Amino acid sequence: MEDYKQKWLMDTLSLHNSNLFSTLLYEHELTTDTLKEIEFSRKDGTIVDIRGFFAKKNRKKYWIDEDFVDSMPLRYGDKIEELKDRDDVVFRLLAPKAFKIIPQQTMTIRELIDDFAPFEHSDPKQWTFAKILSLVGYISKIYVCISTDSAFGKSSIFDLIHYLTDKSPVFKPRSIPGVLNQINGSGNMVFDETHRCKKEVRDIIEEFALQIGGGKSRYINGALKSANTKQSYSCLIQSITFLYNNTTNYKDPAKDYFEYIFSNNKAIDDRFLKVKLKGVLTEQFDKKFDIKQVAEENKMKYINYAKMLLYLQDARLTNSLERKWVTHTKLKHRGRRRQIYFEIAWLIDQYCESQIEYDEYIDLFDEAIQDYDDMVSLLKDSQIGVLDESVPASFDPNSWRDEE
Repeated sequence: MEDYKQKWLMDTLSLHNSNLFSTLLYEHELTTDTLKEIEFSRKDGTIVDIRGFFAKKNRKKYWIDEDFVDSMPLRYGDKIEELKDRDDVVFRLLAPKAFKIIPQQTMTIRELIDDFAPFEHSDPKQWTFAKILSLVGYISKIYVCISTDSAFGKSSIFDLIHYLTDKSPVFKPRSIPGVLNQINGSGNMVFDETHRCKKEVRDIIEEFALQIGGGKSRYINGALKSANTKQSYSCLIQSITFLYNNTTNYKDPAKDYFEYIFSNNKAIDDRFLKVKLKGVLTEQFDKKFDIKQVAEENKMKYINYAKMLLYLQDARLTNSLERKWVTHTKLKHRGRRRQIYFEIAWLIDQYCESQIEYDEYIDLFDEAIQDYDDMVSLLKDSQIGVLDESVPASFDPNSWRDEE
Protein backbone atom coordinates (compact mmCIF):
# COMPACT_ATOMS: atom_id res chain seq x y z
CA MET A 1 0.00 0.00 0.00
CA GLU A 2 1.32 3.42 -1.01
CA ASP A 3 2.28 5.76 1.86
CA TYR A 4 -0.32 8.41 0.95
CA LYS A 5 -3.11 5.86 1.40
CA GLN A 6 -2.01 4.68 4.84
CA LYS A 7 -3.79 7.55 6.60
CA TRP A 8 -7.10 6.30 5.18
CA LEU A 9 -6.76 2.75 6.43
CA MET A 10 -9.64 1.86 8.74
CA ASP A 11 -7.36 1.03 11.68
CA THR A 12 -5.46 4.33 11.32
CA LEU A 13 -8.55 6.53 11.32
CA SER A 14 -10.19 4.44 14.03
CA LEU A 15 -7.23 5.18 16.30
CA HIS A 16 -7.51 8.89 15.54
CA ASN A 17 -11.24 8.77 16.35
CA SER A 18 -10.54 7.09 19.67
CA ASN A 19 -7.85 9.62 20.58
CA LEU A 20 -9.99 12.64 19.70
CA PHE A 21 -13.56 11.66 20.51
CA SER A 22 -13.63 8.83 23.06
CA THR A 23 -13.68 11.20 26.09
CA LEU A 24 -16.38 13.48 24.69
CA LEU A 25 -20.02 13.65 25.73
CA TYR A 26 -22.42 15.07 23.14
CA GLU A 27 -25.82 16.64 23.60
CA HIS A 28 -27.44 13.74 21.73
CA GLU A 29 -26.05 11.40 24.42
CA LEU A 30 -28.21 13.02 27.09
CA THR A 31 -30.86 10.56 28.26
CA THR A 32 -33.06 13.11 30.04
CA ASP A 33 -35.08 15.77 28.23
CA THR A 34 -35.53 18.13 31.17
CA LEU A 35 -33.54 19.45 34.11
CA LYS A 36 -33.50 17.03 37.05
CA GLU A 37 -32.71 17.43 40.74
CA ILE A 38 -31.38 14.10 42.00
CA GLU A 39 -30.29 12.90 45.44
CA PHE A 40 -27.03 10.96 45.08
CA SER A 41 -24.95 9.11 47.65
CA ARG A 42 -21.17 9.41 47.71
CA LYS A 43 -18.69 6.65 48.51
CA ASP A 44 -18.32 7.96 52.09
CA GLY A 45 -22.08 7.63 52.61
CA THR A 46 -22.89 11.34 52.49
CA ILE A 47 -25.89 12.52 50.48
CA VAL A 48 -25.81 15.35 47.92
CA ASP A 49 -28.60 17.01 45.89
CA ILE A 50 -27.52 18.13 42.41
CA ARG A 51 -29.37 19.70 39.48
CA GLY A 52 -28.45 18.57 35.98
CA PHE A 53 -28.87 15.89 33.33
CA PHE A 54 -28.09 12.20 32.85
CA ALA A 55 -26.07 11.01 29.84
CA LYS A 56 -24.94 7.61 28.64
CA LYS A 57 -21.87 6.60 26.65
CA ASN A 58 -20.27 3.19 26.14
CA ARG A 59 -22.51 1.55 28.76
CA LYS A 60 -21.53 4.09 31.42
CA LYS A 61 -23.94 6.54 33.03
CA TYR A 62 -22.82 10.15 33.51
CA TRP A 63 -24.15 13.20 35.32
CA ILE A 64 -23.67 16.69 33.88
CA ASP A 65 -24.33 19.66 36.17
CA GLU A 66 -26.73 22.25 34.76
CA ASP A 67 -23.92 24.85 34.54
CA PHE A 68 -22.05 22.74 31.98
CA VAL A 69 -24.76 21.37 29.69
CA ASP A 70 -25.00 24.39 27.37
CA SER A 71 -21.30 23.99 26.53
CA MET A 72 -21.63 20.47 25.10
CA PRO A 73 -19.85 18.59 23.67
CA LEU A 74 -17.66 18.26 26.76
CA ARG A 75 -14.34 16.54 27.30
CA TYR A 76 -14.51 15.02 30.76
CA GLY A 77 -10.87 14.16 31.44
CA ASP A 78 -9.77 12.66 34.80
CA LYS A 79 -11.77 14.82 37.21
CA ILE A 80 -14.78 12.59 37.80
CA GLU A 81 -16.72 11.83 40.97
CA GLU A 82 -18.30 8.40 41.37
CA LEU A 83 -21.85 8.56 42.76
CA LYS A 84 -24.70 6.11 43.38
CA ASP A 85 -28.27 6.58 42.15
CA ARG A 86 -30.17 3.66 43.65
CA ASP A 87 -28.32 0.68 42.14
CA ASP A 88 -26.69 2.65 39.32
CA VAL A 89 -23.11 3.88 39.35
CA VAL A 90 -23.01 7.41 37.96
CA PHE A 91 -19.90 9.36 36.95
CA ARG A 92 -20.21 13.10 37.63
CA LEU A 93 -18.08 15.45 35.52
CA LEU A 94 -16.34 17.85 37.90
CA ALA A 95 -14.26 20.00 35.53
CA PRO A 96 -15.29 19.28 31.93
CA LYS A 97 -13.90 21.35 29.08
CA ALA A 98 -15.93 22.48 26.10
CA PHE A 99 -14.81 20.97 22.79
CA LYS A 100 -15.60 22.33 19.36
CA ILE A 101 -14.23 21.98 15.85
CA ILE A 102 -14.66 25.34 14.09
CA PRO A 103 -16.03 25.32 10.51
CA GLN A 104 -13.32 26.49 8.15
CA GLN A 105 -12.48 26.19 4.47
CA THR A 106 -9.20 24.31 4.67
CA MET A 107 -9.07 22.97 1.08
CA THR A 108 -10.99 23.03 -2.18
CA ILE A 109 -14.00 20.74 -2.60
CA ARG A 110 -12.14 18.97 -5.39
CA GLU A 111 -9.24 18.23 -3.03
CA LEU A 112 -11.61 17.11 -0.29
CA ILE A 113 -13.25 14.46 -2.49
CA ASP A 114 -10.24 13.32 -4.52
CA ASP A 115 -7.96 12.90 -1.49
CA PHE A 116 -10.61 11.14 0.60
CA ALA A 117 -10.35 7.29 0.53
CA PRO A 118 -8.20 7.25 -2.66
CA PHE A 119 -8.40 3.48 -3.06
CA GLU A 120 -8.23 1.41 -6.22
CA HIS A 121 -11.66 0.46 -7.55
CA SER A 122 -12.82 -1.42 -10.63
CA ASP A 123 -14.94 1.60 -11.61
CA PRO A 124 -13.24 4.84 -10.45
CA LYS A 125 -16.15 7.11 -11.44
CA GLN A 126 -18.60 4.99 -9.45
CA TRP A 127 -16.23 5.16 -6.48
CA THR A 128 -15.99 8.96 -6.75
CA PHE A 129 -19.77 9.20 -6.98
CA ALA A 130 -20.11 6.97 -3.90
CA LYS A 131 -17.76 9.29 -1.99
CA ILE A 132 -19.82 12.32 -3.02
CA LEU A 133 -23.03 10.54 -2.01
CA SER A 134 -21.66 9.63 1.41
CA LEU A 135 -20.28 13.12 2.08
CA VAL A 136 -23.61 14.75 1.23
CA GLY A 137 -25.16 12.57 3.94
CA TYR A 138 -23.06 14.45 6.49
CA ILE A 139 -23.04 17.89 4.88
CA SER A 140 -26.75 18.10 4.16
CA LYS A 141 -30.03 16.36 5.05
CA ILE A 142 -30.83 13.51 2.66
CA TYR A 143 -32.52 10.09 2.72
CA VAL A 144 -30.99 7.48 0.44
CA CYS A 145 -30.78 3.72 -0.11
CA ILE A 146 -27.61 2.31 -1.66
CA SER A 147 -27.50 -1.15 -3.21
CA THR A 148 -24.28 -2.74 -4.52
CA ASP A 149 -22.53 -6.06 -4.77
CA SER A 150 -21.04 -7.03 -1.41
CA ALA A 151 -17.45 -6.14 -2.37
CA PHE A 152 -18.15 -2.56 -3.49
CA GLY A 153 -16.84 -0.99 -0.25
CA LYS A 154 -19.89 1.14 0.57
CA SER A 155 -19.92 0.66 4.35
CA SER A 156 -16.19 1.46 4.53
CA ILE A 157 -16.72 4.96 3.10
CA PHE A 158 -19.30 5.79 5.77
CA ASP A 159 -17.07 4.29 8.48
CA LEU A 160 -14.26 6.63 7.45
CA ILE A 161 -16.58 9.66 7.59
CA HIS A 162 -17.64 8.58 11.07
CA TYR A 163 -14.03 8.31 12.22
CA LEU A 164 -13.45 11.87 10.95
CA THR A 165 -16.60 13.43 12.41
CA ASP A 166 -18.00 11.04 15.04
CA LYS A 167 -21.40 11.70 13.41
CA SER A 168 -21.87 9.01 10.73
CA PRO A 169 -22.26 5.67 12.57
CA VAL A 170 -22.64 2.51 10.50
CA PHE A 171 -24.51 -0.13 12.47
CA LYS A 172 -26.61 -3.26 12.21
CA PRO A 173 -29.78 -2.48 14.22
CA ARG A 174 -30.37 -5.01 16.99
CA SER A 175 -32.53 -3.26 19.63
CA ILE A 176 -34.79 -0.22 19.97
CA PRO A 177 -32.37 1.67 22.29
CA GLY A 178 -29.56 0.63 19.95
CA VAL A 179 -31.34 2.45 17.13
CA LEU A 180 -32.49 5.55 19.01
CA ASN A 181 -29.12 6.11 20.67
CA GLN A 182 -27.52 6.50 17.22
CA ILE A 183 -29.61 9.60 16.46
CA ASN A 184 -27.11 12.46 16.45
CA GLY A 185 -29.21 15.30 15.01
CA SER A 186 -26.54 16.83 12.76
CA GLY A 187 -24.96 13.98 10.83
CA ASN A 188 -25.93 10.68 9.23
CA MET A 189 -27.37 7.40 10.52
CA VAL A 190 -26.27 4.50 8.35
CA PHE A 191 -28.35 1.33 8.71
CA ASP A 192 -26.58 -1.78 7.43
CA GLU A 193 -28.70 -4.81 6.40
CA THR A 194 -31.89 -3.75 8.18
CA HIS A 195 -33.81 -6.85 7.08
CA ARG A 196 -31.96 -8.95 9.65
CA CYS A 197 -33.36 -7.19 12.73
CA LYS A 198 -36.43 -8.22 14.72
CA LYS A 199 -39.84 -6.93 13.71
CA GLU A 200 -40.22 -4.62 16.73
CA VAL A 201 -36.86 -3.01 15.91
CA ARG A 202 -37.76 -2.72 12.23
CA ASP A 203 -41.06 -1.07 13.22
CA ILE A 204 -39.28 1.68 15.16
CA ILE A 205 -36.82 2.18 12.27
CA GLU A 206 -39.79 2.56 9.92
CA GLU A 207 -41.53 5.04 12.21
CA PHE A 208 -38.34 7.08 12.56
CA ALA A 209 -37.66 7.00 8.81
CA LEU A 210 -41.21 8.07 7.98
CA GLN A 211 -41.21 10.97 10.45
CA ILE A 212 -37.79 12.38 9.59
CA GLY A 213 -37.98 11.47 5.90
CA GLY A 214 -41.32 13.27 5.85
CA GLY A 215 -39.63 16.52 6.83
CA LYS A 216 -39.96 16.66 10.62
CA SER A 217 -37.05 18.22 12.50
CA ARG A 218 -37.80 16.32 15.72
CA TYR A 219 -38.52 12.63 16.26
CA ILE A 220 -41.15 11.79 18.86
CA ASN A 221 -40.35 8.37 20.28
CA GLY A 222 -43.18 5.96 19.54
CA ALA A 223 -41.69 3.13 21.57
CA LEU A 224 -42.18 2.59 25.27
CA LYS A 225 -39.67 4.85 27.02
CA SER A 226 -36.90 3.02 28.83
CA ALA A 227 -33.99 4.17 30.95
CA ASN A 228 -31.89 4.25 27.80
CA THR A 229 -34.16 6.28 25.50
CA LYS A 230 -35.73 9.74 25.41
CA GLN A 231 -39.21 10.87 24.49
CA SER A 232 -38.00 13.38 21.90
CA TYR A 233 -34.92 13.68 19.64
CA SER A 234 -33.72 16.73 17.73
CA CYS A 235 -33.09 15.87 14.05
CA LEU A 236 -32.51 19.29 12.52
CA ILE A 237 -29.86 18.10 10.02
CA GLN A 238 -30.30 14.35 10.40
CA SER A 239 -29.66 12.23 7.31
CA ILE A 240 -30.66 8.57 7.03
CA THR A 241 -28.93 6.01 4.81
CA PHE A 242 -29.80 2.37 4.24
CA LEU A 243 -27.08 0.04 2.89
CA TYR A 244 -27.77 -3.38 1.41
CA ASN A 245 -26.67 -5.65 -1.42
CA ASN A 246 -28.17 -6.34 -4.82
CA THR A 247 -31.04 -8.80 -5.11
CA THR A 248 -28.75 -11.57 -6.37
CA ASN A 249 -26.93 -11.59 -3.03
CA TYR A 250 -30.00 -12.81 -1.11
CA LYS A 251 -31.32 -16.34 -0.83
CA ASP A 252 -34.96 -15.22 -0.84
CA PRO A 253 -35.14 -11.59 -2.02
CA ALA A 254 -38.93 -11.71 -2.40
CA LYS A 255 -39.09 -11.82 1.41
CA ASP A 256 -35.78 -10.36 2.55
CA TYR A 257 -35.21 -7.48 0.15
CA PHE A 258 -35.54 -3.86 1.27
CA GLU A 259 -38.65 -3.29 -0.86
CA TYR A 260 -40.66 -5.77 1.24
CA ILE A 261 -39.50 -5.45 4.84
CA PHE A 262 -41.67 -2.59 6.15
CA SER A 263 -45.39 -2.36 6.86
CA ASN A 264 -45.74 0.70 4.62
CA ASN A 265 -43.21 0.14 1.86
CA LYS A 266 -44.89 2.70 -0.42
CA ALA A 267 -44.37 5.53 2.08
CA ILE A 268 -40.70 4.58 2.57
CA ASP A 269 -40.23 4.49 -1.20
CA ASP A 270 -41.77 7.96 -1.47
CA ARG A 271 -39.24 9.41 1.00
CA PHE A 272 -36.00 7.68 -0.05
CA LEU A 273 -33.98 8.00 -3.22
CA LYS A 274 -32.59 4.60 -4.23
CA VAL A 275 -29.49 3.88 -6.30
CA LYS A 276 -27.59 0.84 -7.48
CA LEU A 277 -23.83 1.29 -7.80
CA LYS A 278 -21.41 -0.87 -9.79
CA GLY A 279 -17.96 -2.28 -9.27
CA VAL A 280 -15.77 -3.70 -6.52
CA LEU A 281 -13.00 -2.38 -4.31
CA THR A 282 -9.69 -3.69 -5.70
CA GLU A 283 -7.25 -1.98 -3.32
CA GLN A 284 -4.70 -4.35 -1.76
CA PHE A 285 -4.74 -3.37 1.92
CA ASP A 286 -1.95 -4.15 4.37
CA LYS A 287 -0.79 -3.03 7.81
CA LYS A 288 2.95 -3.03 7.18
CA PHE A 289 3.50 0.37 8.76
CA ASP A 290 3.34 2.08 12.15
CA ILE A 291 -0.40 2.76 12.49
CA LYS A 292 -0.01 4.83 15.66
CA GLN A 293 2.65 7.04 14.10
CA VAL A 294 0.67 7.62 10.89
CA ALA A 295 -2.46 8.51 12.91
CA GLU A 296 -0.49 11.02 14.98
CA GLU A 297 1.28 12.52 11.94
CA ASN A 298 -2.06 13.09 10.20
CA LYS A 299 -3.99 14.38 13.21
CA MET A 300 -4.21 17.95 11.92
CA LYS A 301 -5.06 16.75 8.42
CA TYR A 302 -8.01 14.81 9.83
CA ILE A 303 -9.12 17.84 11.83
CA ASN A 304 -8.85 19.99 8.70
CA TYR A 305 -11.13 17.52 6.92
CA ALA A 306 -13.64 17.81 9.77
CA LYS A 307 -13.42 21.62 9.63
CA MET A 308 -14.02 21.57 5.88
CA LEU A 309 -17.05 19.31 6.21
CA LEU A 310 -18.54 21.63 8.83
CA TYR A 311 -17.80 24.58 6.54
CA LEU A 312 -19.78 22.86 3.77
CA GLN A 313 -22.57 22.03 6.22
CA ASP A 314 -22.84 25.73 7.05
CA ALA A 315 -22.69 26.58 3.34
CA ARG A 316 -25.73 24.42 2.66
CA LEU A 317 -27.67 25.89 5.57
CA THR A 318 -26.96 29.44 4.36
CA ASN A 319 -27.03 28.60 0.64
CA SER A 320 -23.78 30.53 0.23
CA LEU A 321 -22.22 28.38 -2.52
CA GLU A 322 -23.99 28.81 -5.83
CA ARG A 323 -24.29 26.09 -8.45
CA LYS A 324 -21.94 26.43 -11.41
CA TRP A 325 -23.49 24.18 -14.04
CA VAL A 326 -26.85 23.36 -15.64
CA THR A 327 -28.43 20.02 -14.69
CA HIS A 328 -29.44 18.04 -17.79
CA THR A 329 -31.13 15.08 -16.17
CA LYS A 330 -32.87 12.42 -18.26
CA LEU A 331 -35.25 11.53 -15.46
CA LYS A 332 -38.46 12.98 -14.13
CA HIS A 333 -38.13 13.91 -10.48
CA ARG A 334 -41.10 14.15 -8.15
CA GLY A 335 -41.82 15.19 -4.60
CA ARG A 336 -39.39 14.50 -1.80
CA ARG A 337 -37.04 12.49 -3.98
CA ARG A 338 -36.64 15.47 -6.30
CA GLN A 339 -35.27 17.51 -3.39
CA ILE A 340 -32.86 14.72 -2.44
CA TYR A 341 -31.71 14.37 -6.06
CA PHE A 342 -30.79 18.04 -6.39
CA GLU A 343 -29.18 18.11 -2.95
CA ILE A 344 -26.77 15.39 -4.12
CA ALA A 345 -26.39 17.10 -7.50
CA TRP A 346 -25.26 20.25 -5.66
CA LEU A 347 -22.07 18.59 -4.38
CA ILE A 348 -21.48 16.98 -7.79
CA ASP A 349 -21.76 20.50 -9.22
CA GLN A 350 -19.24 21.86 -6.69
CA TYR A 351 -16.82 19.02 -7.47
CA CYS A 352 -16.87 19.22 -11.26
CA GLU A 353 -14.61 21.56 -13.22
CA SER A 354 -16.65 21.79 -16.42
CA GLN A 355 -20.17 21.37 -17.78
CA ILE A 356 -18.98 18.28 -19.67
CA GLU A 357 -17.69 16.62 -16.50
CA TYR A 358 -20.85 17.56 -14.63
CA ASP A 359 -23.00 16.04 -17.40
CA GLU A 360 -21.01 12.80 -17.15
CA TYR A 361 -21.65 12.48 -13.41
CA ILE A 362 -25.33 13.40 -13.77
CA ASP A 363 -25.64 10.67 -16.41
CA LEU A 364 -23.98 8.24 -13.97
CA PHE A 365 -26.37 9.37 -11.22
CA ASP A 366 -29.42 8.90 -13.47
CA GLU A 367 -28.17 5.49 -14.56
CA ALA A 368 -27.73 4.42 -10.91
CA ILE A 369 -31.40 5.28 -10.25
CA GLN A 370 -32.58 3.50 -13.40
CA ASP A 371 -30.46 0.44 -12.64
CA TYR A 372 -32.06 0.16 -9.21
CA ASP A 373 -35.54 0.50 -10.69
CA ASP A 374 -34.77 -2.16 -13.32
CA MET A 375 -33.35 -4.57 -10.74
CA VAL A 376 -36.44 -4.33 -8.52
CA SER A 377 -38.77 -4.47 -11.51
CA LEU A 378 -37.13 -7.73 -12.62
CA LEU A 379 -37.50 -9.13 -9.12
CA LYS A 380 -41.20 -8.34 -9.05
CA ASP A 381 -41.74 -9.68 -12.57
CA SER A 382 -40.10 -12.96 -11.54
CA GLN A 383 -42.50 -13.27 -8.62
CA ILE A 384 -45.76 -12.79 -10.52
CA GLY A 385 -48.09 -15.56 -9.44
CA VAL A 386 -45.66 -16.59 -6.70
CA LEU A 387 -45.83 -13.79 -4.15
CA ASP A 388 -48.42 -14.06 -1.43
CA GLU A 389 -51.03 -11.30 -1.49
CA SER A 390 -49.73 -10.12 1.88
CA VAL A 391 -46.48 -8.98 0.29
CA PRO A 392 -47.06 -5.36 -0.80
CA ALA A 393 -46.09 -4.51 -4.37
CA SER A 394 -45.64 -0.83 -3.64
CA PHE A 395 -42.74 0.04 -5.92
CA ASP A 396 -43.49 1.76 -9.21
CA PRO A 397 -40.57 0.93 -11.54
CA ASN A 398 -41.53 3.77 -13.88
CA SER A 399 -41.72 6.48 -11.23
CA TRP A 400 -38.45 8.10 -12.28
CA ARG A 401 -38.70 7.75 -16.05
CA ASP A 402 -39.63 10.44 -18.53
CA GLU A 403 -43.21 10.50 -19.74
CA GLU A 404 -43.46 9.50 -23.35
